Amino acid sequence: MEKFEMIEKLSARANVSFADARDALEASDWDMLDALILLEKQGKTGSEQIAREYTTQKKESFWQAGQDKADAAGKAAKVWERIKAVLHKGNINQFVITRKGEELIAMPITVMVLLMICFWPFSMIVMFAGLFLKARYSFRGPDISERVNHVMGSAQDKAASAVESRLGKTEAEEEDDQ
Repeated sequence: MEKFEMIEKLSARANVSFADARDALEASDWDMLDALILLEKQGKTGSEQIAREYTTQKKESFWQAGQDKADAAGKAAKVWERIKAVLHKGNINQFVITRKGEELIAMPITVMVLLMICFWPFSMIVMFAGLFLKARYSFRGPDISERVNHVMGSAQDKAASAVESRLGKTEAEEEDDQ
């Protein structure tokens, strides 16, 4: 740091004139701490003012840190509440698999989602194969809209008709071959 910058910094910090700051630095061989101590011993610093400003700054930074922690804790609590709400909805609503009107499996949606995430290739193959075996998928529970099941049902009907048309063509082709 240049000597002028040191004088400027000490002058601002100790609340003394440039001349006093320069004299103190020269007397202390340009050591900032020694110069500040020298100015305090000479009674030129107004150390009470410096101490008051320092204490005020510390209180403000402490208060701000406390506010930041409280804000973070509040946000974490909100996120946790949302997670609990989603898990609750996933646990009270069910994913249901039926075949020929008979219920094969009914599981909480949370379990289904975990299975889909952990075993996604296997889960997708099983669900796709279930369509060819005329399995029906639906949801039930207090938070389930009938529109969801209607859309799923129409998709499953299209898959079933595609399977039947393909199987029908296969049988017709076999009859032609014979």
